[in-house]
Amino acid sequence: MTAFSNSYIASDTELEAMIGDDPRAAAISLKAAAASAQAWYCREATRRIDALPLRGGRYEEPYIENGSQSDVNADGLIQTLEFPRSIDGVTCDWDNGTSLPIVPELVKLACLEEAIAIVSFGSSGRLSLQSQGVKSYSIGGKLSETFRDGAGSEVLSSPQATRYMRRYIGVVTR
Repeated sequence: MTAFSNSYIASDTELEAMIGDDPRAAAISLKAAAASAQAWYCREATRRIDALPLRGGRYEEPYIENGSQSDVNADGLIQTLEFPRSIDGVTCDWDNGTSLPIVPELVKLACLEEAIAIVSFGSSGRLSLQSQGVKSYSIGGKLSETFRDGAGSEVLSSPQATRYMRRYIGVVTR
């Protein structure tokens, strides 16, 4: 087992179990990748999730002291990511056995779906152009393409990940 830092998916073992027998080519590629590559995809997916306009606030206050986060309420949790989270004064998920907040399962599923989408679309030049706001391009006068307004402006590449995150996002999404 290889632990993943700064990811909502904790390890290669957890990732591979979540992928299971998913038949999508990108899921198979992610499952077969080296643990270091799996960790990179999960960290990137987590980074994109944390960049969303999330409702509420972190469970642990984000105090930074001398370049590292401190455990302000002495519960053993030093939070570096946006989840666990409290929304409207309610902690999103709670582990009664440890009496600590946990990352919601929907957030882990969103992380998985976004990692699979990154594998699938990661090297797409068209997606990169769209995310940079390019509206149209042409190649040698023989090929041209025009993108619809707003294409590529979504923070998450995976529509399924966006659906999983809907209850945590502070704006209306389709």
